[in-house]
Amino acid sequence: MVNFNDPDWFIWFPLYFFIALLPFTPINSTKIIYSCAVIILGLGLLTAFGYLDRFMPIQQDAKMANMIENQREGLGLVLGAFWIAFANKFNDEKI
Repeated sequence: MVNFNDPDWFIWFPLYFFIALLPFTPINSTKIIYSCAVIILGLGLLTAFGYLDRFMPIQQDAKMANMIENQREGLGLVLGAFWIAFANKFNDEKI
């Protein structure tokens, strides 16, 4: 479900949707899958450490877990990169 009051849903929803479905696509090349995982890991780390904050919409939320919204989303991308790498490794039969 999309959070409609989130000013940057159009950034995160497509990324997380891509991350969720990528391991189950009929792509048989592990090189492509792992390349996508590395790219998402890089984006996640850059976002989590605040290097991409200037490109994100400003949000008026309080810090949660001592991180701002974009940093939490960046950690989500890092977890998503691991999901792509490991889910593909254990998914022998593609849907």
